[in-house]
Amino acid sequence: MNRVFIIGGRAYNIAALTIKRISLACKEMEAERIPEGSSDFQEIFNGMKKETLCKVLSLLISGDTSLVNELAQGEKDELIEPLCAIYEDIEKDMKEIRQIAKQICLLCAKPKVQ
Repeated sequence: MNRVFIIGGRAYNIAALTIKRISLACKEMEAERIPEGSSDFQEIFNGMKKETLCKVLSLLISGDTSLVNELAQGEKDELIEPLCAIYEDIEKDMKEIRQIAKQICLLCAKPKVQ
């Protein structure tokens, strides 16, 4: 993934994410209560404070919180859009990885047919 998002009039390049960056962002989101019954990422991020969204996005972009003040210049919707896109891409990648792992397992150990 290599995308550019405009937030607060500034362009931010979001390159391939590392597991470390994703982990840091998820830890930051743990502090927020995710509303029960949220059906998609849009609902989840809409329920979060703008400050948390800035921290999460900064962690995903740079691996630290150095961009929080810059990102805070943008509107909440400008923060939610890239976060939704990022997490939808992660979800898609995880589904592909799961499918590949399933295929590898079937190659290694054929299930018994009775």
